Amino acid sequence: MTIEAKNKLVNSLSYLSIIFAPFIFPFIVWLISDNNRDMHDTARHAFILHLIPVVLTILTFLIAGISGVVSEKAAFTGFLFLALIALVALVDLGMFIYNLYLGIKILVQD
Repeated sequence: MTIEAKNKLVNSLSYLSIIFAPFIFPFIVWLISDNNRDMHDTARHAFILHLIPVVLTILTFLIAGISGVVSEKAAFTGFLFLALIALVALVDLGMFIYNLYLGIKILVQD
């Protein structure tokens, strides 16, 4: 296997790791690939894309929790939480599909 083929495989796996090791695999590749700029940049991009759903989920729970403490209206807090969860679920699904697309795109490139 040539160096170019290995780089292509690792770059693809950085995105496809959303299935088996989200943000862990790209983070490790990002840390150890300082000498290979293409692999380093791809791993950094995949790591950021994998973190977006995690950060959004944490923010959703924080916003719902703060709203629950500040507001005395349980119905409003429940509606806000359900609306935010639906929005985050859509974004998470979109990010999952986008990562799969990027990983497969790298694999099928010439």
